[in-house]
Amino acid sequence: MKDDRRLMVFLVCLVIATLFWFLNALNKEYTVDLSFPVKYTNLPNNKILANSPPDHFTLKVNSYGFTILRHKLSMAFSPLVFNVNDFTGHRMESSENSKFRIGTRQFINRISGQVSNELQIIEIQPDSLYFEFDKIVRRKVKVQPNITYSLKQQYYVSGEISTEPDSVTVAGAQSTLDTLKYIQTKKQHYKELEKNIQRNVLLESYDNLTIDPKRVILKIPLEEYTEKNLSVPVLVTGVPDNVIIKLFPEKVKVSFLVGLSHFSEITDANFELTVPYSDIEEKKEILKVNLDSKPLNILNVSVAPDQVEYLIEEKSND
Repeated sequence: MKDDRRLMVFLVCLVIATLFWFLNALNKEYTVDLSFPVKYTNLPNNKILANSPPDHFTLKVNSYGFTILRHKLSMAFSPLVFNVNDFTGHRMESSENSKFRIGTRQFINRISGQVSNELQIIEIQPDSLYFEFDKIVRRKVKVQPNITYSLKQQYYVSGEISTEPDSVTVAGAQSTLDTLKYIQTKKQHYKELEKNIQRNVLLESYDNLTIDPKRVILKIPLEEYTEKNLSVPVLVTGVPDNVIIKLFPEKVKVSFLVGLSHFSEITDANFELTVPYSDIEEKKEILKVNLDSKPLNILNVSVAPDQVEYLIEEKSND
């Protein structure tokens, strides 16, 4: 029991001694490095920053331990504001140069005002800042729809998926715009579509680029389709003048899907079905029917039968 009491007294004394030692240590002056986040503001209006200056400054400071501890606990919430044009006397804005080097030591007093008058700044790292600017240009850039979709049965996309306007004005660094091929819409997904789509959609945002307008009208043309069948004649190509070729059958059935608005427009004259005479010269008994041309606005074309037989006749000399 006595040993426990002695141990407790010892521990209490140790804690009190440690506390006094810690308080005494905090009352002394120290030189330490503190890292502060940096926010760059007031960049030249007629230029755009092409490089990435450091996002933190390391300040070598001298102060009492209490003050340093307090700032270590709170500095994550206190970014330094580096007012580029103000700090440099607006010489970046008026200069034709694109590259600048600025020594940071000359701004110690200004930065001290943002940190605390309790901290004496001895040194700033990096000791130099490098700014590289690019000329701002404006250019028309095509808009690319970024979409996925599914369709209800018996519907199909009947034309080009497009936007209105189809191009937007983009302002930014010339070096960036030289490699920019298009501006995408925000990704869209549509399920079980059965009607034409016209939606106001946002464009993707891009670092250091200004886009006008920021929204476009996305258009997806849809149409219901139905099946149509036609009887189309088959032609033999490359037939010599002294030969007559008879095909069996002479016509074949062409089946396809077509939008309702185009149903009545499409006739057998819109198709070209052929067999080459060269196959006959090669003594082939059955000729494969080739679909050489068809309308653009149809789907799932099939030919039946897709093979024909033939009979060769020579023209008389009369």
